[in-house]
Amino acid sequence: MELVVLGSGDTVGVPKIGCSCPTCTIAKEKGIPDARTRFSIMLRDIEAGFNMLIDTSPDMRLQLIREGVERVSAVLYTHHHWDHVLGFNDFYRVQAVITVFGLKETVDYVLDRVGFGNLVKAKRKYIQPFESVKYKSVEFTAFPVYHPHLNDGLNIQPVGYMFRLEGAKLVVTGDTGISIPEESLNLIHEPDVLIADAFISYPKHFLDHHMTVEEAVRLAEQLEARKTILVHLTHANPPHAELQKRVDPTAEKIIVGYDTLKLKI
Repeated sequence: MELVVLGSGDTVGVPKIGCSCPTCTIAKEKGIPDARTRFSIMLRDIEAGFNMLIDTSPDMRLQLIREGVERVSAVLYTHHHWDHVLGFNDFYRVQAVITVFGLKETVDYVLDRVGFGNLVKAKRKYIQPFESVKYKSVEFTAFPVYHPHLNDGLNIQPVGYMFRLEGAKLVVTGDTGISIPEESLNLIHEPDVLIADAFISYPKHFLDHHMTVEEAVRLAEQLEARKTILVHLTHANPPHAELQKRVDPTAEKIIVGYDTLKLKI
């Protein structure tokens, strides 16, 4: 199984429109790894001929073209915020049917409010937190995280996903602050690969619903992750190479994620 980071950026991406900070300037000049599209992850089994997306970024069309993807087998949604779902409409006139997994409230919100009417037929697969689900050769479990911001007064629980992939354990936190529920922490302990929300490299910041880079590194240590990839990175971070040197100069245990990053699992 191959893991592909389709998008490693935050809500507005890098470079940010109208910004001339050092990180945005380098991103405009050099592109990847400093340039970041909005968050999405792909799991791809080339031999079996299927793939899965975690979230559908507003940049999904460009991401899939860049990776040579012609069809998507299934989508798993972590939550309903626009920077994680708007790409769903890019399935229009590309494929008529798509399987969609997620908590009922999230799936219904995305497909009823964001989806392109009935022009893309979604097979809704509702799941529950901590329920073990199998799709083809992939087993996965959704777990609650802490991301209460901008829920429009709706009772929608954001989740991350834990995957079992041929004996390996992959954890994707999705958007979350550091206050992940204890039951979730127990489930995701000792992952082979942890993909962690790491919004900004400050000891503290005003957004308790996203982790800082430092908090994400602490979470990796707490979970005893073998390898960690930091994602959902904002332009307010240092340029890519500088941030990588800061968190792990060897990039053996902590990798600053970037668009097109690929990892065999």
